[in-house]
Amino acid sequence: MPHTVIYNPELRIIETKLIGDMTLGEVDELLAKIAKIAKEKECLLILNDFREVSQKLSILQIYQLPDRIKNIFTSFGVNVSLCKRANVVTNDLDDYVFHENVMVNRGQIEKTFTDFDQAKRWLIEN
Repeated sequence: MPHTVIYNPELRIIETKLIGDMTLGEVDELLAKIAKIAKEKECLLILNDFREVSQKLSILQIYQLPDRIKNIFTSFGVNVSLCKRANVVTNDLDDYVFHENVMVNRGQIEKTFTDFDQAKRWLIEN
């Protein structure tokens, strides 16, 4: 799964884009890149573009994801509970809404959107 992770200094957010199948290995690699930039730039705002993801994680993998994220971010010295993540997806919301609920129930700040600009506004305004 090709992905990009960049720091947007103008908005002071980390922007990611994923294309294709989402596997746990790719997710771990992506999370490590995000955590590294979060630590280096002291940035806790993350905008994930998942609109071109075709294959998603299983329900069990989604349920286990908060601990994976926490462990990876902690290994970089970043408190994941202080991070704020906005996920932009297509209209196929079921798995992403479950994903959001699992994250929020585990003390992480995350919201799912279908509109990119609305996600960006939520991330930087609130």
